[in-house]
Amino acid sequence: MSKNRARDRAARAHMNASGSFRARAARTVDTTGPDPTPGTVAFLLSAAIPAEPSPGLQPDATMESLFGALVARSAHDVRRDGVRYPAFFEVYVVPPPAHKPGEVPEGWRLLDAFILVSARRPWHLDDEDERVVTDAFRAARTALNDYWPGLPDWSGHAALPLWVLAGLRGMTTEEQARGLILDMQQAALEHTWTIGADSDVDPRM
Repeated sequence: MSKNRARDRAARAHMNASGSFRARAARTVDTTGPDPTPGTVAFLLSAAIPAEPSPGLQPDATMESLFGALVARSAHDVRRDGVRYPAFFEVYVVPPPAHKPGEVPEGWRLLDAFILVSARRPWHLDDEDERVVTDAFRAARTALNDYWPGLPDWSGHAALPLWVLAGLRGMTTEEQARGLILDMQQAALEHTWTIGADSDVDPRM
């Protein structure tokens, strides 16, 4: 079992034992009806980017801002079974946790992004929260790998849904989850969002 999968199972067990929420605790609207409705879920994207600035980077830009822009733009390519559906990402680039020597490939460095994903989906279906997170992660991972190829497979990008992230921090209530979202937003090095998203899924509209 991979390290990420073992961590995910441990978090699931903790959250199930405490009778706690899942990602739907982060939803900003009521999504309990049978029809597709706008809703928002969240996850932490753990990624690796080149240690050196990319060629052509604008003088006033940073690798953090470029990373955030690539992730935000990838919302235009969120798909399920090969079919694209409209999505909007609000991206908070945050410092990664400390790591041990050898955990990051030479020439790369870690960077995280806390992402709020908005979409019109049938949220009443089992595991739709997790499936949307998976769809969003795949779009972001593809965008990053296309722009910065060469990341070794053993150090690939990873996603941690909000409910798993909260469980690993011992949080068991919706209020604590919302506090975690606020903490991520306040810790952001960069904040950006999807430009040109469908107004139907852009919560700012």
